[in-house]
Amino acid sequence: MTHLHMTPEVSTIRAYSAPGGYEARRAYEGIITVTHLTSSTVYVHGAVGKIDRAAYECALNMLRERGITTVMYERRGRMKTIELRTKT
Repeated sequence: MTHLHMTPEVSTIRAYSAPGGYEARRAYEGIITVTHLTSSTVYVHGAVGKIDRAAYECALNMLRERGITTVMYERRGRMKTIELRTKT
């Protein structure tokens, strides 16, 4: 018998202008691709559309709530790292 295990490798964060956008199948304003490198480290990339500072902060909070502690991204050809602190 073959024993299988599947892990999530890629997630998508979609930004909507109002709550319930995904459930109502509304068009999203922006999208971010998240590649899971480990259980606590992700690489965010492929941001398209309207991803302003507020949307970016919401995305970081969403990742923090899911146990992510390290976020990596590329900016102007250089890799950057953000260490997410748990909120107290």
